[in-house]
Amino acid sequence: AGVIEAGPERISVRTSGQFASEKDLATVNLRINDRFYRLSDIADITRGYTDPPKPLFRFNGKPAIGLSIAMQKGGNIQAFGKALHERMDATTAELPVGIGVHKVSDQAEVVNKAVGGFTSALFEAVIIVLLVSFVSLGFRAGLVVACSIPLVLAMVFVFMEYSGITMQRISLGALIIALGLLVDDAMITVEMMVTRLEMGETKEQAATYAYTSTAFPMLTGTLVTVAGFVPIGLNNSSAG
Repeated sequence: AGVIEAGPERISVRTSGQFASEKDLATVNLRINDRFYRLSDIADITRGYTDPPKPLFRFNGKPAIGLSIAMQKGGNIQAFGKALHERMDATTAELPVGIGVHKVSDQAEVVNKAVGGFTSALFEAVIIVLLVSFVSLGFRAGLVVACSIPLVLAMVFVFMEYSGITMQRISLGALIIALGLLVDDAMITVEMMVTRLEMGETKEQAATYAYTSTAFPMLTGTLVTVAGFVPIGLNNSSAG
């Protein structure tokens, strides 16, 4: 592919044949007014660089060469990033003087920060739930709500492992959103049970009432949240 400049016009040219060298291009036949000409008869075919160069890649205002390295599907981005850093360090040590290697974007670091953010959010959620639950519901009820978080997440991680879902930004974001729903639903259910127990009902009656009165509203709210993210999953982009 290339461009022919004819005065103010720029005409894009794309070839459909197999050309291995400039000699192959020189032998291409052109039909002009019922006569055939070789491309070499009307133009000089040489190999060279685009002048002016396009597109330009610069780093800190200096000309540079961009290299994009992508991970295979299903890989571990953190292990990939670690291996890439080790290879970069070994390669940089062998480069001639005056040539350096610099990272412009590192997805592994982004994922590491996302994992750290999820871990922080998890601990903050547990601590906040413990404090609020112990103050408002008592020790036993607060402990039930707090234990629901690690137990549910453990089951989710097992499901992700068997389903082949890796830890990446989309899955981490989904876990953070689900964590908020989990804490809200657990506190609502336990609070409902405590209220019914204080009214004199048995544990079975309180649990049954809490389930029948809160299950459908909480399910509806969860499905509404899921429906809001369904378009992302059905999208043909990288996010989908």
